[in-house]
Amino acid sequence: MRYELSTDWMLITEQFQSMFAELGDVTVSEDLLSYASVQPAVATALALTSSGELLANMPLHAINSRFEHVEFHQTPLSLTLSGANLSYTYTVPSAIVSLRSSV
Repeated sequence: MRYELSTDWMLITEQFQSMFAELGDVTVSEDLLSYASVQPAVATALALTSSGELLANMPLHAINSRFEHVEFHQTPLSLTLSGANLSYTYTVPSAIVSLRSSV
């Protein structure tokens, strides 16, 4: 389902927490959602503000942009952010997804 960042922040927060449950450190505040993997898993992190700013970090990869919508996907475990003429998909690395079944 596609959510609007300006109006659906609480629903986005719930989906974000569910998506990253048991996969690393998740931080939730009134205006910021963040996820970071935990060693020894591959280093990856994602932070999203309620105003649509994104900070993503994977090896050799970083992006700073502003988005308006977020859509969560189960297969592969990912989320897509979109805005005016801009789209970004963050996919949880399979090595990290496998941690969920081993917990």
